[in-house]
Amino acid sequence: MDNLQMLKNANLKATPQRLAILKVLKKHIHPNIDELYEEIKKENPSISLATVYKNLDTLVESKIAIEINTPNLKTKYDIYEHPHAHVVCQKCGFTQDLMDDVSNIVNHQSQLEQKIGKNIDNFSVVATIDGCQNCS
Repeated sequence: MDNLQMLKNANLKATPQRLAILKVLKKHIHPNIDELYEEIKKENPSISLATVYKNLDTLVESKIAIEINTPNLKTKYDIYEHPHAHVVCQKCGFTQDLMDDVSNIVNHQSQLEQKIGKNIDNFSVVATIDGCQNCS
């Protein structure tokens, strides 16, 4: 789905700031706020960190973006286009998407929804590892 349609589906205006954030998140590089800000500043040098924070919070609240929280690491961000898991290295912080068999994630989400009697807006799975190909 394109970024304009994602914003429209969430009843959000397609501002240049939101589109810039989504453009970076669409790369699936899982930036923390500082990395996201630096990447956005390359094309939008006048944007402020406060503006990025504010718009990113709006995207997270609207379920377009998600936070990837792991102990002892800065929060990272990703676009939420479809269910998938994240694997995070505790040594270097490298984060990758794991989409091999998302049917298990979707099935587990459905089971949880039935159990709690509510729809889950965003089901996030984060697996941590101690070392990866980038830092070993």
